[in-house]
Amino acid sequence: MPSLKLAAATLATLLGLAAVPAQATVYQFTATLTSAGEPVPTSLATGSATFAFDDVALTVSVNETFAGIAGNMSGNHIHCCTATAGTGSVGVALNFTGLPTGTSGSYSNSFTLTSSAFSSLLAGAQAGTAYVNIHTPGTYAGGEIRGFLAAVPEPETYALMLAGIGLLALRRRVLR
Repeated sequence: MPSLKLAAATLATLLGLAAVPAQATVYQFTATLTSAGEPVPTSLATGSATFAFDDVALTVSVNETFAGIAGNMSGNHIHCCTATAGTGSVGVALNFTGLPTGTSGSYSNSFTLTSSAFSSLLAGAQAGTAYVNIHTPGTYAGGEIRGFLAAVPEPETYALMLAGIGLLALRRRVLR
């Protein structure tokens, strides 16, 4: 009889765990936007962007600031995936909608992707082969400023790094 109670309790626990929704992992990326790598690399405009990839909701959230672009945006999007990390050009993977007007400002939006599109874009971002690009009409129709997405280390990474540095310092003191 005790084994029947144990089996029932185990089954209830497993069913309870199955009902718990999956915990999302949010992958953070950042990019610094300049004209380097653009077809006409003469723009003095600058920008920065942060991205959050939520693997349960299959969303990509974008927060971007820009200053000094040549005119209103004619395009703003993420390209993926170049053959070599940090360099090259390739087609659009995620087209931003609701673009702002003006030569300086900010842009924020969140996009829900299909599972395969999300997985491909996340893999490109993690490999350093995805970049964000702002286009303006005329001289910079092919792209004015861009930046490759780079992973933002998780807080645990910083903690481990600091612990390692501390251990190295302690080791150095002990060896003296």
